[in-house]
Amino acid sequence: MTQTANNYGEVLFELGIKKDTVEESKRIFSLTEQLHKTLESPIISKNEKYSIIEKVFPKEIENFLKVVCDHEKMSYIDEIIEAYYKKYNEANNILTATLSYVVEPNENQLSQIKNYLAKKYNKETVELTMVEQPELIGGFVLKVGDIEEDNSIRGRLNRLEKKLTWR
Repeated sequence: MTQTANNYGEVLFELGIKKDTVEESKRIFSLTEQLHKTLESPIISKNEKYSIIEKVFPKEIENFLKVVCDHEKMSYIDEIIEAYYKKYNEANNILTATLSYVVEPNENQLSQIKNYLAKKYNKETVELTMVEQPELIGGFVLKVGDIEEDNSIRGRLNRLEKKLTWR
């Protein structure tokens, strides 16, 4: 993530814009690639960009997006939103993790995984992104940032293969 995106993401957070508003804006951006291109384009006038922003985005985030357009940083908007989430999660003691699995865990298993992560990383809340990966054969993989805990059968087979070929 670039320093520019981090700076704008922090400003977005400091403005007190609600997470729901940022999520809605992210969803709007994801609906069409043309919106990105239009707001990034040097050919489109500032007034036209402002008009689009006012028609499409939530009122609470309009001024911020106008400033991003003015500074010609709209190409960073996805990174800016990710930087906002990072800052929001830090401020609210939230851990985000990815759980890859073969068979979707039940509520009890999910609760145990969340409790484990909350205790390990000293966080109050854990938000899990669930990803089905049949190629794991069995078990699961937990990923928090750059740290990965591979408890899958595929991972065990790979580690066994490395040990056997080392000798």
